[in-house]
Amino acid sequence: MDESALQRFTADGYIVLRDLISSGRVDDVFDRIRWICEHRSELRDELIQIEPAVREGLVQPADFELGVRKLFRIARHDSFFRDLASDPAILDVARSLTGQHLRLAQSMLLMKSPGVSTIKVWHQDNAYFRLSPSKVVGFWIACDPATVANGCMHIVPGSHHGGLQAHSGPGDEYGSDVIPDEREIVAVPLNPGDALVFHGELLHFTPENQTQFRRRAIQLHYADAACEAGEGPDGFRFRPEIEFGPSNQSKSRC
Repeated sequence: MDESALQRFTADGYIVLRDLISSGRVDDVFDRIRWICEHRSELRDELIQIEPAVREGLVQPADFELGVRKLFRIARHDSFFRDLASDPAILDVARSLTGQHLRLAQSMLLMKSPGVSTIKVWHQDNAYFRLSPSKVVGFWIACDPATVANGCMHIVPGSHHGGLQAHSGPGDEYGSDVIPDEREIVAVPLNPGDALVFHGELLHFTPENQTQFRRRAIQLHYADAACEAGEGPDGFRFRPEIEFGPSNQSKSRC
């Protein structure tokens, strides 16, 4: 990363990197999602999380994959996504923003299928991790075109400067107690392969998908290995997935 990008990240809490992963790799992601949904039912309790409306029988999607809300801790469970999270181009950016000795704090595939998706409320990711110091950075990588209509990321630039806000609510409804003023909010549409790179304490949310098109995105969080985790919300336990030393050596974690 050049100095101007570092300055923008410091000031605004985010940057956009175009074409961080190739179109061919995006196609590979789709193939792997399909394979996981067809073959990994034994890991469904953690790896494969279903949309609430589908789980409760209120909506019947055309196939199983269209009812999936997220694939959780994918780098821990799947070698393809472990390799993707270990990509030197991604790690170089993460190191420049956090430190040379990294942990992959969390990996997810966020599906946001049409007809069943819900909003993800306003929140700060470090409200889950409770890492101190807050040297944690997220990569939100679009696989489909991410638009305002289908649920792209919405952020409040500079909100990371205020530190952690009070959060409350159960499960996926865990979010900030203060909703931002509409005038502060910026939508961040992305093309496939583009990445929104954002500070772990930047306020953000995604609306529901109001289109007939899919909106799949990879989310990876990296943190300085020296960070210590505090007590997160009910049911959340910080469990880093991979550790990366300064020499790019890595090892899986529980």
